[in-house]
Amino acid sequence: MRFNITLQNQEGGVLFPFNYNHIITSLIYNNLVDMGADLDFHDSKDFKFFTFSNIIFSKFEVTKDGFNSIDGIINFQVSSPDSKLLRKIINGFIKNNQIMINGKKFSMTNLVRVKDPEFSDKMEFKTMSPIIVNSYKEINGKMKNWDLSPTDENFFPFIERNLIKKYNQFFDENLTEESIKVSSEMKNVKKKRVSIKRDTSQQYYVGYMMDIILEGDSKVIKFAYDCGLSNKNSMGFGMIKPVRNTK
Repeated sequence: MRFNITLQNQEGGVLFPFNYNHIITSLIYNNLVDMGADLDFHDSKDFKFFTFSNIIFSKFEVTKDGFNSIDGIINFQVSSPDSKLLRKIINGFIKNNQIMINGKKFSMTNLVRVKDPEFSDKMEFKTMSPIIVNSYKEINGKMKNWDLSPTDENFFPFIERNLIKKYNQFFDENLTEESIKVSSEMKNVKKKRVSIKRDTSQQYYVGYMMDIILEGDSKVIKFAYDCGLSNKNSMGFGMIKPVRNTK
């Protein structure tokens, strides 16, 4: 399930930092708190089973400090395979119609449920937020965090394993990695360095905007559409939208 949300500040001229994911994440968790959701999972290392897209600015200019929303209108999508969780997030936006972002007051001016595509066993997607594949690599005898690129032979197998692991945990099933194949024609691949705000610190990652082909069980493909691909979905990474069926 997926919704498109439009927020507006009537004055305009609102500055968003280049790495704004923590702003949307905070809005979502605040909404869940207001709707009485159990947030034990916030600090859990388990999967959170929701994701959101990059912000789409109606009118903006790029400054040295970030994106200046000229008309104060922003759009983004929120998605989850857990309809109850997603409705709590959405109801929070409805209830809290006065939303503070960077000291500016926004109101929700539009809310639309996005119609699901027709899922098949082979589909082409493009990213709505960067895909991060964060793994480990041995460097000088020590295992260190390492962001894989789409040219790395482990990039797509990692996404496959991660997707099946999430699917099995959510549905309490036992599918194997053979249920899905992830690939890309490598069209319009764009590297993006991103940071995630953690309390008072920043964690840096490398993500990729790109085309993705999913082939296999259509139920797993739908789950990928709802939940997102690879790491950090609940921080706004790995959201995809369909381009076309390839069969």
